[in-house]
Amino acid sequence: MSAVADRPRRADALRNRLAVIRAATEVFAEKGLEAGIPEVAARAGVGRATVYRSFPSKEHLVAAVAVQRLEWVTEIATAALLAPDPGIALQSVIAQIAERQAGDCSVAGSMASDSHLPDLAAARAATNAALAALVERARDAGAARPDATGDDLRVLLTGVATVLRADGQRDPAVWRRYGRLVADALRAR
Repeated sequence: MSAVADRPRRADALRNRLAVIRAATEVFAEKGLEAGIPEVAARAGVGRATVYRSFPSKEHLVAAVAVQRLEWVTEIATAALLAPDPGIALQSVIAQIAERQAGDCSVAGSMASDSHLPDLAAARAATNAALAALVERARDAGAARPDATGDDLRVLLTGVATVLRADGQRDPAVWRRYGRLVADALRAR
């Protein structure tokens, strides 16, 4: 690592970085990961150059927000593995993700991101593993279809979210309904 990279950040640079992440979190939640750097900079109250000093590309900024979203999904899926009823645990996680996506357009985009940045790739792998374990546990208990996989869950959730976001749908009741449809699609018959 270079001497520049090893130096601690100045207090104002750290404040700006945190402001940019907060602003990006808000803007991406409202508009999706397609929102631009100028919108994020304006929301943070900084110039675009300040954003790029902390994040060398939009991909790096998106990754910082996406990692937070994926960590949340991993956390709820991992916690659900401890629930006594695997079927109810799976339904609960689906419902929580659906509910969150109603107000946060960046959740599905984070799950479907094709970025290969190391932090994001690691967070995505952890999320996929947690979802796979959740579905496998429900499947082993007879609560999910015998052919259900974590990838099925991820694809169904991101597919539904992509369409609902494109339609501009923000009503939590609609998102919950589609969450129930995803849960029904995975449920054992």
